[in-house]
Amino acid sequence: MSYWVKRILLRTGELVTERELRPDENLFDGRAPMAGDKLIVACRGRTFEAKVLVGRFAGRPEPEANEIYPIRVEEV
Repeated sequence: MSYWVKRILLRTGELVTERELRPDENLFDGRAPMAGDKLIVACRGRTFEAKVLVGRFAGRPEPEANEIYPIRVEEV
């Protein structure tokens, strides 16, 4: 399973979408994080910690192995 950080809310309030990110940027293999988890992302030449706003939910079925799970985060 893979997950991709598709939306990043910066501290400035600006929202960065997948259109601004390279297709391989912030694309990870493994189980998608849950809301509230923290991870390291890259955006506009910077690497920083971000908190997951929308991610995997407990108790919901896992996506198929070939699906890419979309994740939304905010800069910490």
